[in-house]
Amino acid sequence: MISKLVRAFLNDRFFTTTEASQIFRNESTRKSTLKQLTKSGQIVHVRKGLYEVVSPEQVGKKPVADKFLLARKVASPYCLVYHSALEIQGFANSALYNVVYVASPNQFRNFEYEGVKYRWVPRKNLDGKEKTVWSTAQIVVSDRERTILDCLDRTDLAGGFEEVFKSLSSMANVNLDRLLHYAKEERKKALFHKLGLFLSFKRLRESWNITDESLKLIKRNISPRIYYFETSRGKGKLVREWNIIVPKKMEEMMSFA
Repeated sequence: MISKLVRAFLNDRFFTTTEASQIFRNESTRKSTLKQLTKSGQIVHVRKGLYEVVSPEQVGKKPVADKFLLARKVASPYCLVYHSALEIQGFANSALYNVVYVASPNQFRNFEYEGVKYRWVPRKNLDGKEKTVWSTAQIVVSDRERTILDCLDRTDLAGGFEEVFKSLSSMANVNLDRLLHYAKEERKKALFHKLGLFLSFKRLRESWNITDESLKLIKRNISPRIYYFETSRGKGKLVREWNIIVPKKMEEMMSFA
């Protein structure tokens, strides 16, 4: 017979002790039930306050946990961002990524489960998010335009420059107005310099239908200051059009070999 607790969270795959308390309000009953189900292999303890449900036919031979279904339970409110967003949206060049980035105003301690690392991204404002269905449940992820800006801002959290370029190049139907709106909200001038550089690349211009007028809109927001992108002071080459210094081998980094 399937436990009421297992049945309640079978689609979610994961649940917290707070959610379990809504089913078993008596603390003693809840604790004994969790202990019994863990011992029988029907649930697995992930970390303090978090459990994974094992479907009845898989008890004893539990498959690898779905990292995104787990991630949605580690903080509230939350939004999956950076490379995690690229993967969920189907744009990631490399799908084999063992880090999940969870943005939330509420901090959680970073942890690892089954070889996957779960990392907290501090973010007070979760604007620019959307809901989508992943596997058996609904998850919250940054929308396409927010994901673009996130990845340009922190390429290190999105797999590096080459991964970002290849992933973003596979996108289509990008809303430029929304993209510029988010960039202005961020109040980071460097973002406009990076965005202008990216949108001026031939492959991006073709994928996103970027016009000369679109680039002019971005140029209105860049400053006289010179920024560095993927390189350090004293290295790289200056792209005068966007006042940004990039690696000398950028063309090689953009290769689609």
